[in-house]
Amino acid sequence: MRDSERLAEWLKSQGIDAEPYYGVMKTEQRETLENRLLDNDVKALIATVALGMGFDKPDLGFVIHFQRPASVVHYYQQVGRAGRAVDDAYGVLLNGEEDDVIADYFIRTAFPTPQDVDQLLAAMRAANGARTVPAMQQRVNLSKGKIESILKFLLLESPAPIQKLGGSYVLNPVRWQMPVDRINRITNLRRQEQEQMRVYMASQDCLMQLLSEALNDPNAEPCGKCASCTGKLLPEEYPDDLAQAAVEFLDRLENPVQPRKQWPAGLSDPEMRGRIAAEHQAREGRALCRWGDPGFGALVRRGKQQDHRFDDQLVDASVRLIKNRWRPDPAPTWITCVPSRRHQTLVPDFARRLARRLGLPFVECIGKVRDTEPQKTRANSFQQAQNLLGAFAVDRATVRPEPVLLIDDMVDSKWTFTVLTVLLRKAGSGPVYPFALADSSSEDGD
Repeated sequence: MRDSERLAEWLKSQGIDAEPYYGVMKTEQRETLENRLLDNDVKALIATVALGMGFDKPDLGFVIHFQRPASVVHYYQQVGRAGRAVDDAYGVLLNGEEDDVIADYFIRTAFPTPQDVDQLLAAMRAANGARTVPAMQQRVNLSKGKIESILKFLLLESPAPIQKLGGSYVLNPVRWQMPVDRINRITNLRRQEQEQMRVYMASQDCLMQLLSEALNDPNAEPCGKCASCTGKLLPEEYPDDLAQAAVEFLDRLENPVQPRKQWPAGLSDPEMRGRIAAEHQAREGRALCRWGDPGFGALVRRGKQQDHRFDDQLVDASVRLIKNRWRPDPAPTWITCVPSRRHQTLVPDFARRLARRLGLPFVECIGKVRDTEPQKTRANSFQQAQNLLGAFAVDRATVRPEPVLLIDDMVDSKWTFTVLTVLLRKAGSGPVYPFALADSSSEDGD
């Protein structure tokens, strides 16, 4: 979804009328976009696989794959939508190093691991009765999405070791064991399919014939039309100023940090139950970039993992974002930061330099009073929030009553910002605006 929106926005910035299209859109919105494409009222849809096989536009002139499909079957079905009723059409398959990473991720996570399944079943046995997904999150360090995926997997087994009763799940009195052989067989097949795609990308032979042979077509033969047959390729060169514009586009993207409004169920602190009081909620914050993106994202990664100090370019870019594009209102009048015992100087050093550039005082009013597990090792909201309880203390004597900019290097679950905002507000601060250098959250984050 995020890639679809950003790619469409980039194309629009270059004068190309494109719209994003993905599965979580409302049905009416997707139908409107489909009709606009059918009527040639839009140049292109930047679509995920949500644009199903039933969509048919005979005069479609091109299909461009921004990321490599899962198999030659998927690619054949998708690229075959172009050129059904026109003399010439283009099928363009882009390929990058990230495609192997993405493909490997989906292959590895297609089935739950035996360890995760055992952990979840053990939690259900310990419950001695029905167990809801939120209750399971308190017992196991697994994300909500992974818990739901495991439950779906177990429900489809035969005999199924669990059953669903309303919104809860209970164990069935059956003998069941993980179908390791079947999982390995399917996993190996998926890896073979990816290898076929790599062969296709590197082939100098007829590409259509290669696809046909992969689909067991007995009449496969050279097509005379593909890039290998004609020797005509789209140029791979591009102007340097276009590449620079793309990097600057990524650096200008807005990355809002939306405030948490509800505590996860079951936290041990009785004051952290239910809805977070409006006066204790953070204001909408910002992240400078996405972790690992070209440009600033790569610079943040280098500063955190290699240099152990963030480049002055990131300070300059943060100043421009805060003063020229974000402009929080009421404006912060002081700055503080999230402390760390593992990297004690990294964030405070950046926050001090940012404060000087903004002409604001830096107040180091938050202390880390106990060690915690790294938040990235906590997989769901309960585990993330519980991990932070009692970990910080705020020096009331140094807290200022005006709006404050709360700085961290990374934002993912937002629970660190949430917990510290509550502590700052209770200590007498004004509105709290979270700001992080990079957003490392996934689209389906818990």
